[in-house]
Amino acid sequence: MRRVRFETDEQVRNGHYESGEIVADSETYDVDEVTILPPCEPTKIVAAGKNYHDHIAEMKEKGIGTGEIPDFPFFFFKPPSSVIGHGGIIAYPDGGELVHYEGEVGVVVGERCRNVATDDAIDVLAGYTALNDVSHRDWSGKEEQWVRHKGRDTFCPVGPFLQTDVESDIGVQTHVNGEKRQDSRTTEMVFSIAELVSDASQYMTLEPGDVIATGTPSGVGQISPGDTVEVTVEGVGTLRNDVR
Repeated sequence: MRRVRFETDEQVRNGHYESGEIVADSETYDVDEVTILPPCEPTKIVAAGKNYHDHIAEMKEKGIGTGEIPDFPFFFFKPPSSVIGHGGIIAYPDGGELVHYEGEVGVVVGERCRNVATDDAIDVLAGYTALNDVSHRDWSGKEEQWVRHKGRDTFCPVGPFLQTDVESDIGVQTHVNGEKRQDSRTTEMVFSIAELVSDASQYMTLEPGDVIATGTPSGVGQISPGDTVEVTVEGVGTLRNDVR
C-alpha cells in the first residue's frame, strides 16, 4: 500500500494512493488538486554515506574519499528543517557552485525502538519512500560535521508516498530535466536496509517517523537554478522538485 499525507482546504489528511487518485475516509481526491506533504514528520534523519560500491569509487575519482569499503555504516544527520515534500522548491544557496542531487531510498521508522536485531529490523519500519540527499559540495572537506554540506533548509526532499511493503531489492533512478543520471538497486548497497536500521538503533532511540537515508549510487552530479530533479523509487513513485 502507498500511504500519503496531503493538505486540502487547509486541513492535513492521511490516505492512500491508488489508480491515480488519493483515497481518504471514502472520499477521493485528484493528486494534482491537493498539496502532497512529506510522508512523515521525523525527529531526525539518519543518513548513510559510502553505502554503494560504485559511488565510493566515483567519489575517489573526484578526489573525495579513499575508495575504501567501510567496515561499518558511516552515518551523518540531516535536520528535520531540511525536509520538504513532493513539489517543494530546493533553494539553491547564494554563491553555490557545486550543489549535487543524490537520489536514494529512505526508510521510515514505524515504532519507538532501540537495540534492534538485524533479523527484526524490517518489522520496526512503517515503509520506504524516495529521498534526495541534496549536497552543497563547496563545503566538502572544509567541515567535519557536514552541517553546511548536508543540513541546509530544503536539502532533504522526501515523498511523494510511503510504500508499506518493504522489500530487500528496490530500484532507484534519478532524472534531471528528463535525462537519466542514476539507475541502481538496493542490492548494490554495502550494508542492507536491515543492517542500517539495526546499526543505527544501537546508538540512538529511533522514533516513529524518523528517516534513515540508505545512501546514493553512482551518477551524482550538479544541479542549478531552473533544473527539475526527479527521484523514482520502485513501489513508491516519483519525487519531483524544482531548483530555484
